[in-house]
Amino acid sequence: MYCKGNNVKNLSSYQAVFFDVGGVLLKPNPSVGHIYAQYARPFGYEGNAEDLDIEFRRQWDAMGGIESLGAQSGQSAERQFWRQLVKNVFDPHGGLNNFDRYFATVFDAFKKKECWTIFEDVIQSNILPDLKSAGVTLGVISNWDSRLPATLQNMGLAQYFDFILPSAVIGSAKPDGKIFQEALRLAKVDSDDACHIGDEIRTDVEGARNAGIDSILIDRKDRFSEGYDRKVKSFMDLTV
Repeated sequence: MYCKGNNVKNLSSYQAVFFDVGGVLLKPNPSVGHIYAQYARPFGYEGNAEDLDIEFRRQWDAMGGIESLGAQSGQSAERQFWRQLVKNVFDPHGGLNNFDRYFATVFDAFKKKECWTIFEDVIQSNILPDLKSAGVTLGVISNWDSRLPATLQNMGLAQYFDFILPSAVIGSAKPDGKIFQEALRLAKVDSDDACHIGDEIRTDVEGARNAGIDSILIDRKDRFSEGYDRKVKSFMDLTV
């Protein structure tokens, strides 16, 4: 596979290719705020989903995202992070009745297929089965929590990956080098023989580069217009 018009060598020439998940393979369906609102109606929420989307983005940035867990790992740490974030989202809107019950419900909901959508170009490009058929080792490197393997399984994507590395399980979040080194170890390849595909400059591109791994930036909305020559707008730009 190659990237048309960009400085990217054939993907099938790598021994291993790693993928980020959020913004690369999957997106919330239809949005985090809509999912929060849907599950919050029985708990007294009468506002709109758009307000929750705005507050979620604000709180995510304020708390530093799942990356803020750093070297912490395990379900206790990740649940504490998410509980505080979700509470912060609803508190400006009057809170919820029986918040702990709501949180347990919505936390589990994000493993379900109906809460996610696979980007169309992931399916249309056939990138995962094509690379798998070519004998390339495929892995996931994602700033995510322990729900990720179940989420990918429910979405029908787990079958393509030889391993899945959620940051909150490893105790290392991109751009930290530990999670990239663990991927290389599991793939049993040197850094020169691997490529990482993600949608963020700092965590994906710079994180991979600092680990000696080539990278490709997926930038569907032209968020990063200049300064990186290994960029594609769609997996359809990667052809067999």
